[in-house]
Amino acid sequence: MKTTEFPSLFQAADKASITAQKNYLIIIGLDLSFMIIGSLLAIYSFKCDFDKLIVYSFSGLFLLTSLILTIVLKSKAFEDIWYQGRALAESVKTLTWRFATCSELFEVNLSKTEVSHIFIDRLKELSNEFKDLNKTLDANILSLPVISQKMESIRELTTLERRDYYVNERIKDQKKWYSTKAEFNKTKYNIWFWVIISSQFLSLVSIIILIKNPTLDWNLVGLFTTISAAAISWLQLKQHQELKQAYTTAAQELNFIEAASFAVTTENELSRFILDSENAISREHTLWLAQKRK
Repeated sequence: MKTTEFPSLFQAADKASITAQKNYLIIIGLDLSFMIIGSLLAIYSFKCDFDKLIVYSFSGLFLLTSLILTIVLKSKAFEDIWYQGRALAESVKTLTWRFATCSELFEVNLSKTEVSHIFIDRLKELSNEFKDLNKTLDANILSLPVISQKMESIRELTTLERRDYYVNERIKDQKKWYSTKAEFNKTKYNIWFWVIISSQFLSLVSIIILIKNPTLDWNLVGLFTTISAAAISWLQLKQHQELKQAYTTAAQELNFIEAASFAVTTENELSRFILDSENAISREHTLWLAQKRK
């Protein structure tokens, strides 16, 4: 299903999470960049007092901006909105797939009115559980339909058609996403690892140069150590290695689940199959959320 075919609560939570994540990473990135720029300004020992005044003024400006960004980061609580929004969106998505495929609580033998009431009640429970997000959710998005026509049309398919649709649109799509992200995080981890190693090596070289030339006006040690520290902080923030392992495991588990889908032929088997699949996807997300909150 497309994003616009999911309930309005999912769309609003998804947008809030993505926006908060983007703002959070931008501010952190700017904060670390200003630290590097500040150290860059200190690499040359100026002799003229006026030159020193200019450099110190710019250094103070960058430090002040960094302080303001830190205060903004704390006051806006972008990190909490990012995590809570993602948790709400994924919970609604799981519930939606269970509704659309007539899984447990939303069985095919129930009337349209009954399953609609059950679904709406569960959405209300999720909304109350994440009520702190209400101030950040887009009211225009929340005014969109709760149950889309696509969700209803999937329910009208036969058992095997619903099974195939779920395998293709949910399991295969999610497996592809996990596999792609696993390789992406592996590449990013290697890049940042070599940035750290290179900057530490260059700081060591800079020290050796200063030992041999103690009167040298250029001092690059602070710059390279700051770059190294910033890269380590960014690597810890993004958790590329941990995410690579988690996504690889999730993709492998979904691959096993997909392989077993051919044996699903009855409504009861499909219901259990959907639950097992959604539990596997939810388990990865729960681990991600726990790692982010460490």
